[in-house]
Amino acid sequence: MKRLVVYYSLSGNTKEAAEKIASALNGDLLRLETVKDMPRNFVSQIIVGGGQVMMKYVPKLKPYDKDIYSYDEIILGSPIWNSKIVPAINAFLEDKDAAKKVTALFFLSGGGEVKKGLEAITKKLPNLVNTVSLLDIKHEDSKDNDIKIQQFVEKIKS
Repeated sequence: MKRLVVYYSLSGNTKEAAEKIASALNGDLLRLETVKDMPRNFVSQIIVGGGQVMMKYVPKLKPYDKDIYSYDEIILGSPIWNSKIVPAINAFLEDKDAAKKVTALFFLSGGGEVKKGLEAITKKLPNLVNTVSLLDIKHEDSKDNDIKIQQFVEKIKS
């Protein structure tokens, strides 16, 4: 099984989880990058990112360095902003053929509500089988992330 872990990460938390998952699955990594970068200042990121989510903004993505159609399975990773999946992931999922290849989803939250974001994205993923909710590394319970990732990977492999 040829697997690709596709993710968006602003602060590095989702990147770290994506790298662990790809390594455990012997898969490849594809980081989604928007044409227009987010601000570097944290407060500005919250304002801009939160606004983009609320306005359902779909950014343009930079060209991929992988042929996503050559993979059997895509594992998708996203942070949760304002209780929703980030705009870059929504841009990726506009490609319905790519969305059909997504069988697993991992997402990171600072501890807020993830149910709304999960409900919205699962409607776009007809072949979704496995999900895992991880916590931002600043959260006190993030120590459980590695165990959750290990269990998530085992489910994908089975």
